[in-house]
Amino acid sequence: MSKALIMEELTWVELEDKKENIELVIVPLGSTEQHGPNTTLATDTVRAREMARMIGEIYGDRVLIAPTLPIGLSYHHMKFPGTITFTLDTYLKIARDICWSFKQHGMNKILFITGHGGNKRPIHEFATEAKRDFDMDIYISSMGGSLVRELSEAHGFGEFKGHACEVETSQMMVLAPDHVRYESLEAAKFREDTKYFDKAFAYDGGVFWDYHEVSENGALGDATKASVEFGKEMNDLVITKITNFIDKIIF
Repeated sequence: MSKALIMEELTWVELEDKKENIELVIVPLGSTEQHGPNTTLATDTVRAREMARMIGEIYGDRVLIAPTLPIGLSYHHMKFPGTITFTLDTYLKIARDICWSFKQHGMNKILFITGHGGNKRPIHEFATEAKRDFDMDIYISSMGGSLVRELSEAHGFGEFKGHACEVETSQMMVLAPDHVRYESLEAAKFREDTKYFDKAFAYDGGVFWDYHEVSENGALGDATKASVEFGKEMNDLVITKITNFIDKIIF
């Protein structure tokens, strides 16, 4: 295991010395949004940051870990206090400026690792522009439940999960245990009149549902089923999938 190359821990002189070895920049994407009573407002941010660091330890000087962006697209959580969101226009401009900045330093491959599902779609759209305007290769990967669906099903977790749930909370128990409120873990308190379960309203955009209209406590799934054991198994699988992807990017 190598020491991760963390950009915030380097001087410009140190980075200049290592620049020729860098084949990929990882930019962790987080959010500042409610995660029910189960984990803190920084949940997605610390998950993305810690996952990026762990992956950086595998690649050493070949992969640079950039600062974590702590705010994302979180309109769907705004009725819960503490949530902060960018507009779509702002978010795309920030992504563009980050990539442009790395381009000036000769770094042409960026992998965004996001702890928040609402960040995925705009980065997907931006990737095409970045290739056209900057001649850069932009990628994005999630790092949560979407990568471990079969594993969570094998553990008997419910169908309706994905936010402040047993999967995400388990991952937090390993990556950032200080951000878990073990004494307050709750299952989702779904509103009786929600259309969330109606398949006719299915939508994969990540921002369609106002979570306050879906769940009284802002959670999906059942965080009382979370465990360190599942979190470790989950993280191992996520790291394997992301590193397999990285190996194809930097071959």
